[in-house]
Amino acid sequence: PRGISADEKRRRLESLFHETKQFYQLKELEKIAPKRQIVVQSVKDTLQSLVDDGLVNMEKIGSSNYFWSFPSAAAQTVCAPEPPFIEIYANH
Repeated sequence: PRGISADEKRRRLESLFHETKQFYQLKELEKIAPKRQIVVQSVKDTLQSLVDDGLVNMEKIGSSNYFWSFPSAAAQTVCAPEPPFIEIYANH
């Protein structure tokens, strides 16, 4: 059987964050991902693509990177008006 597509991996990994509403380190995600049919070797790249697209947040705390994404933040990313609109609206 063929593996799942990159888009499907992204959806599954993002839904993990939204369902659990937790913060994770890469090592933790690599343990959880196989339960969602995402092979360990693709977790890092999939996660990085979600971070690059602004769908998952990353913060370095000490020597560790923490990742998270909440459903409300994802909705704001998708529905956010363009910044000039906000500036014009705020000035009236």
